[in-house]
Amino acid sequence: MHKPNNLLEFDVRGALDWDPLLDDTRIVVQAKDGTVMLSGTVPTYYDMTLAFEDTLTVGGVTSVDNELLVGLVGEALDDLDIAAACEAALDADRLVPKGAVDAVVTDGWVALTGQVRRHFQRQAAEHAVRKVSGVLGISDKIEISSEPIPSDIVDRINKAFRRNAIIDESRIEVSSTDHTIYLDGSVGSWTARREADNTAWAAPGVADVVDRTVVVP
Repeated sequence: MHKPNNLLEFDVRGALDWDPLLDDTRIVVQAKDGTVMLSGTVPTYYDMTLAFEDTLTVGGVTSVDNELLVGLVGEALDDLDIAAACEAALDADRLVPKGAVDAVVTDGWVALTGQVRRHFQRQAAEHAVRKVSGVLGISDKIEISSEPIPSDIVDRINKAFRRNAIIDESRIEVSSTDHTIYLDGSVGSWTARREADNTAWAAPGVADVVDRTVVVP
């Protein structure tokens, strides 16, 4: 449903305040016709991603313009120290294959490279690095190795959508070309859109998901 701008801003602010892991004291929220802009500063990159994700959960949000800046407290950390902490975080994560992902840090920005077999492993690598102190941003360049893709992959994904209570009411058309899955149509919320993405990514042999759906509250 469409929410007035002031009510949407109020609900987003409430969602940010509700998250005990997020420092939202310097976040400014502005809404216009379903689009929410986040501006101001947060102490860490992890806070920035939390604010973005929390905003997407609010009903009536159709898109998010994340203009948040990461402002470190105290002196900036050395890139070599950040890189070492990233490598340790990757090595400690049980979902990231040992030695499969490398982290190169330049002025606080982390470039992740390497190759993994599944999308959830790539996600795990990025999530692990998000929490490292001193990280200002992440460029995920991790590749997914090609595996055989079933001939009935579209049917499998459609069945998975119907099983999912969050996605079930969405109007999504699924198609595929080689190892790429395409999603078209409409969904009722960003939560449903993200759930559809994750469901498609979970299918065997998928190397890329192109989501062209639109959010229609």
